[in-house]
Amino acid sequence: MTPLEELAERWRATWAAALATWGRTSRLHAPVLHTDPCGMPSWAWYSLDDVEVHVDLTVVRERHVEDHALAVLAHEIGHHLLAPVDRATHVRIAARVRVGLVDLDHLVGLVANLWCDLLINDRLQRQLGVDRAALSAAVGAPDPGDSLMLLVLRTNEILWGLTRGTLVGKNVTPDDQALLCARLVRAYARDPVGGAAGFALLVRSTIPVEQLRAQQPGAGVACGGQTGGDGSVPFGVATDPTLGAPALHPSRDPRVVGVVETATPETEPVTAGATGGNALTPGALHAVLQALGSTTTAEEVAVSWYREHAARHLVPFPSRPQPRRAGELLAGLEPWEVGDDLSTVDWTGTVTASPVVVPGMTTVRRSYLDDPEESVEVHPVDLDLYLDSSGSMPDPTRTRAPIALAGAILALSALRAGARVQATTWSGPGQVAATDGFTRDADEVLRAVVAYFGGSTAFPLDLLRRTHLGSPAAGARNARRGPAHIAVISDDGVETMFRPRGTTADPTAGEALRAADGGGTLVLQVPADWAARFEERADGYAVHAVVTEDDLLTFVRRMAASTWGGDRGPSTR
Repeated sequence: MTPLEELAERWRATWAAALATWGRTSRLHAPVLHTDPCGMPSWAWYSLDDVEVHVDLTVVRERHVEDHALAVLAHEIGHHLLAPVDRATHVRIAARVRVGLVDLDHLVGLVANLWCDLLINDRLQRQLGVDRAALSAAVGAPDPGDSLMLLVLRTNEILWGLTRGTLVGKNVTPDDQALLCARLVRAYARDPVGGAAGFALLVRSTIPVEQLRAQQPGAGVACGGQTGGDGSVPFGVATDPTLGAPALHPSRDPRVVGVVETATPETEPVTAGATGGNALTPGALHAVLQALGSTTTAEEVAVSWYREHAARHLVPFPSRPQPRRAGELLAGLEPWEVGDDLSTVDWTGTVTASPVVVPGMTTVRRSYLDDPEESVEVHPVDLDLYLDSSGSMPDPTRTRAPIALAGAILALSALRAGARVQATTWSGPGQVAATDGFTRDADEVLRAVVAYFGGSTAFPLDLLRRTHLGSPAAGARNARRGPAHIAVISDDGVETMFRPRGTTADPTAGEALRAADGGGTLVLQVPADWAARFEERADGYAVHAVVTEDDLLTFVRRMAASTWGGDRGPSTR
């Protein structure tokens, strides 16, 4: 047996004790002990994706910590049980760290990991009887120029009542800031998300910016979570109303210093209303995931962001009762006489009655009974949605775009009711992002909703014409199968829907409205007086003016009952 194999056996035998450190009910399968170099900037790490602990034994030997298996393994279990626990909490911690670091996104993962390490190590050392101080002492003092690790280790000395220099050696350390950091760790010992921004801001204000900018993302990491992720966005992060709040320095935090202050953005109660409080914007959430090494694209983040925000505002979608005459009822056989339609002969019945076929004598036909009773089928009205994406509109992948949010609410409400949706985002001529006709694929619909051009304004009348009027010149029929509601969300650029620039009025919009047979709505972010003047030219469309985001969402919530055929029959949820 090689020395590394013997080391692996020793560490594997310590695993049960490491688990028991955190309680008799702690459960996690055995660690993965690597005997070949892994190329990680750490001797151990916890994978959030695989929910398992990894140890690189080659680094363990290089750093001379072979006899500290309990401290290393118990620490990695702490990432599973205390901080960050799961990927959603990991992203929340990173989001708050990013706010505190301001403009140092490359350090988000490192600083978030160090903050979690502080909480875990203090729990192990002070409450669970694991000697983390001995492990740190075995590793030795950090480089004198590594101000970040010096701050962390000096904080640990203060937390654990160690003599100054036990962990930091003779290096100069920011003692006042380390004392403040120690109080921060104790104040947020069970709230890793709540204290993350304060720790990051303390780091940002203590260490010279030049050093922080030059700091390598993985340098000094003793252990931590694997941050690549699978490209998904954890549910609940996008709508968390606290993650985008301003960071509060520990010296001004009442939980840390015990000073009663006037209300600040972080201590005031935050309500998760229609405006989302201090929720992250799509762009900020994408930046956090990128800082953690995720491969998620801006479009994928935006799709998840608007899906999650729209879920709280889904509305009943209209359905229309449609009469359907029941099919004919089969009756018995009756004689078929010469002169009757030959295609009505029931040859099975004829041959069964007599093997000799004599027209008019042995031939029979099937008779039918009429069923005058009508049944009613309820069909949801499809949605043909058009979203303005011109330069006057915000980019949904970067910031909170009320237009895109309203579109997501309408589209997901329709899909939930069983309707099909055609979603189109438009800007200038030829700038159209749309689904492939009417579909029930929510991801395809939301990708069209979050598309952005930022160009000029020219409503896609040709698409509206093909959808509801077909192409008379080519003999093509319309692209929809049943009644559809035409909904357009825009601002004053909606004028191009009725009067394309440089042309006379185009009747397409009105003709499409009447052919769609499901009504039409124009939701316009314009002043009420402008909308009132425009209503005369809307050619049958209901015009609604909204000014604020709350107005827009309030309108969307009542849209089904007031506009989409609420008086034509029952609606489905």
